[in-house]
Amino acid sequence: MALSELTAVLIWWLTLFLLGILTFPIIRKVLRNFGDQSYLFSKIFALVLLTYLTWILSHLFSYSIATITAALAILLFCSILVQRKYALRLKIRSVVEGELIFGLIFIFFLLIRAYRPEIGGLDVGMVGEKWMDFAFLNAVGRSDYFPPIDPWFSSRVIDCYYYFGYLATSILIKITTIKASIAYNLAVATYAALLGSAVFGIAANICRKKSCGWIAVLFVLFIGNLGILAPLWIEMSKGVNLFQVLTTQNFSYFWIPSRVVPDGITEFPFFTYILGDLHPHLVAMPFQMLVLALLLEIFCEKNFFENRFMLMFLPLCLGFLIPLNSWDYFTYAMLLLGIIAVKVRGIGIRRSSILSFGLILSSLVLYAPFFLEFRPKAIEGIELVTGGRTPLLSLVGMFGLFLFLLFLWLLFSIKNFFGNAFLKERFYFVHLLILFAVAAILIPEVVYFKSGFYSSAVDRGNTIFKFYLQAWLLLGIASAFIVCQLKEKIERKSLKTVFFVMFTVLLIISALYPVLAVNSWTGGFGSEPTLDGIGYMKERDDYQGEYQAIEWLTENVENAIIVEAVEDEERRTDYCRPGRISASTGLQTVIGWPWHEFLWRRDEEVWRREEDVKEIYSTDNVSRALSLLNEYNVSYVYVGRLERGLYEAEGLAKFESNYFEEVFCKEGVEIYRVEKVTFQ
Repeated sequence: MALSELTAVLIWWLTLFLLGILTFPIIRKVLRNFGDQSYLFSKIFALVLLTYLTWILSHLFSYSIATITAALAILLFCSILVQRKYALRLKIRSVVEGELIFGLIFIFFLLIRAYRPEIGGLDVGMVGEKWMDFAFLNAVGRSDYFPPIDPWFSSRVIDCYYYFGYLATSILIKITTIKASIAYNLAVATYAALLGSAVFGIAANICRKKSCGWIAVLFVLFIGNLGILAPLWIEMSKGVNLFQVLTTQNFSYFWIPSRVVPDGITEFPFFTYILGDLHPHLVAMPFQMLVLALLLEIFCEKNFFENRFMLMFLPLCLGFLIPLNSWDYFTYAMLLLGIIAVKVRGIGIRRSSILSFGLILSSLVLYAPFFLEFRPKAIEGIELVTGGRTPLLSLVGMFGLFLFLLFLWLLFSIKNFFGNAFLKERFYFVHLLILFAVAAILIPEVVYFKSGFYSSAVDRGNTIFKFYLQAWLLLGIASAFIVCQLKEKIERKSLKTVFFVMFTVLLIISALYPVLAVNSWTGGFGSEPTLDGIGYMKERDDYQGEYQAIEWLTENVENAIIVEAVEDEERRTDYCRPGRISASTGLQTVIGWPWHEFLWRRDEEVWRREEDVKEIYSTDNVSRALSLLNEYNVSYVYVGRLERGLYEAEGLAKFESNYFEEVFCKEGVEIYRVEKVTFQ
């Protein structure tokens, strides 16, 4: 790994550390029952406040480093006021412990990213949608106002997809000035570390034991599901011995556990962060945990009307989930209502109703600009499931370890487990987590969200994906609490032995996934480590020109529209190289991934643009090409290896005419500036 990349890591971490210190006085008052452990949430909280303030200010001014600086100044002013009024103290030990938890997880996932850093890829068989995430991230960075520009649909904005995860990451990029292709991988590791820190804080606070926090981190972030048994069984049935099975690099070890439900997506955090698609669901997980910590704070307050800081910031953090990953908002809003319902006896029906209405309404009003701009079309409605429900074996494959612990919990009475008032109170909260996790698992058995684009089975699979991931987080924390209690409360030695053996077996199976998946995903750590997500282009003779072209466009072109190929040699348009130049620069192209754009927009113009791009490259009629280029206000035409492989030389020759100016020519890549000419 280059020294410059190591420097980038330190700058990135230092920035997050300073942001956490900056907002600690506020989060300490918000999560007053957490004590100094509220520091574990300070970085996430800082990103919420900084992103929100920057977003609001960017509706009045342009999105720039100046706007971010103004937002930071507001945060500094507020923190100073809180600190001066309450004279809060932060123990050095708490900071060290917090940074140790964050740092260990951050470095772990960063090392994995370093051995598989590629954003997208250049060959058939690449996995994921990183080109899309990189495109949105860079486009947000180039935007002056919000909604941000759509990099894959020129002259339009991202008004059909949530973008706050990209905005939060973009803000960090602007502050640190780290190259986006490096920051992408830093961000993936960061959100994993933030999730682990928050999970530790919640679980340790529930149990008042740090060991419970570590168990929760293990359950949520560092194990896989029992689906790993399927590819292992397939390999062993071929006569391969166990040692070879465990040491072989096999893509199925990585992939099959994420598809244990037929037609369903069964991601869990470790898979998500190893895959490294910077999607909203990846970014949202630590922010879900921040909201969960606030809900735990509500639950623990004897009179939560006294905690004005919590009441002030809960709507902001809850509402943040809407433009971040809207699926999560409904679950945590309902969990909020459930907690207030449990506490109704202490505050009365009237006050609890007013509180519920006020918090939910505030969380929506705070993000009113987003609602006014948002035009989602990917979901047409909700449909009842009429067939193809989840097999019991698939459910066990996904949640087997957690289901085992829940079953044991049901075997014992609450009275036997929780003898003191403190544990009883915390158990009620854990009970709510379990109920909502079970509800999240059962929802796809009853209804699914219809896209009108895919089959009902695929739509249901996407619904499973969204709700199962939420359930995993809630069950992971609840299960850690159950393990800690089982260990202490089971008195019969024989019973404790049976529990320990069964639990250990399931845990070992679940722990096989990280070992096998990482080995397969990284190629056994055999490559040269780097954090540059597009650095692999420099290492290939046939793509060095493309890398240099991307750098030239990034440095020399300001928010112009480009045109590039809309398909690859195999006539694929999505999940492949088309749109890579726009993705790598943030510049808008006429059309990027057509199927994705149509899914988001449901606009037939997508297909017209696809055909027009093909004609721009293939026609030998200069006037027709210029007419189309002017129609889309294109300033630059990109001709690289992909374009030469797709289109005839006769069609590309027109770019050598006087109507185009060659502004870049290196290693088989040319970029032409388009002259604005009107033909009569």
